Amino acid sequence: MKADLTDIREIDPLIKDIFGLIDLDASNEAVYLINNAAMLTPVSPIEMLETEKIIENIHLNLLAPMVITSNYLKLTKHMNVDKRILNISSASAKYILPSQSCYSTAKAGLDSFTRSIDIEQKLVTYPAKVAAVYPGMIDTALQSDIRSVSKELFPYVEEFIQLSEEGKLQTPEYTASKLIEILVSDDFGENVIIETIG
Repeated sequence: MKADLTDIREIDPLIKDIFGLIDLDASNEAVYLINNAAMLTPVSPIEMLETEKIIENIHLNLLAPMVITSNYLKLTKHMNVDKRILNISSASAKYILPSQSCYSTAKAGLDSFTRSIDIEQKLVTYPAKVAAVYPGMIDTALQSDIRSVSKELFPYVEEFIQLSEEGKLQTPEYTASKLIEILVSDDFGENVIIETIG
């Protein structure tokens, strides 16, 4: 099922449709959510960005996981099962570079959101465990995007190109396997912000 998560108004009916396809009841052992959709662009000093591009970035990187999580918790609150939410954050939430203000701000917001949900869920009858993880630098379209930005717009572009040329980016497959290990680990949720995948 495909969807444009930058269109926030479409998320509520989308999640209801998805849950309608899943046979959920109290006998389920686990129901997990991974919020992974993200975009790095626009990469540019903030004064050069169009308003719509700023909105699109924040919608996908921050508002979409918030709305999806809200729906997930609403639709599973009656279920006494193993519930886990894994938010894919970024070290950019903590280590700030120029020309990434939208992405860094959204990921910092996602970290704060994750901490808030962790506190809230400890107060409910059937809580979900929650964590945000910094997966590292991965050889994905996001990395390709940033390597294509001019040095005038992003002064650190050469460093990102060098990391790729030296083979220092993680493969998506390696990263996915590490993230699943974290998600299914016995101690999931003990650390709400996980800054390395090991």
